[in-house]
Amino acid sequence: MVIEEGLGEIFLKEVVNQVRAYDTYGAWEKKSNEDLLKEFLKGGSKKPLSLVGHCEIDPKAMLKIYAYFKALGATIEKLSGFITSVVINMDDEGNGTVLIYTGRLILVNKTIRNANMFGFNSIDDMRSQGEKLIHKALHFLESCAEVARLS
Repeated sequence: MVIEEGLGEIFLKEVVNQVRAYDTYGAWEKKSNEDLLKEFLKGGSKKPLSLVGHCEIDPKAMLKIYAYFKALGATIEKLSGFITSVVINMDDEGNGTVLIYTGRLILVNKTIRNANMFGFNSIDDMRSQGEKLIHKALHFLESCAEVARLS
């Protein structure tokens, strides 16, 4: 598998595509791509955490989690040609697991603790973390392609 040089940009564009796909009412239609990515930064949301109940997940936090991991899966799928699926299982307190798999092969297995705190220090940080996960997934997929082909 050839990994493109602009992988980080491809991934960030996919994150924006995912956010826009979840925007069914067009609330963020006029926001620029950069403004949408800034929502993923820690402290990027203007809503104070104290407004979120003890065992309540902020819907914006869930949107960020869904958009980020769905973008990872879509980018892996585009680069590998294998159909990927993303499973996100979150409990009421914001703890859960994210799996990205193809066939019978799990490419990404991440644990999330406190979904309300999901975010990144910078857009470059989000890009580099995404690139690392994509690189690992693609290398693992390349070495275990037989398992990925099993249904």
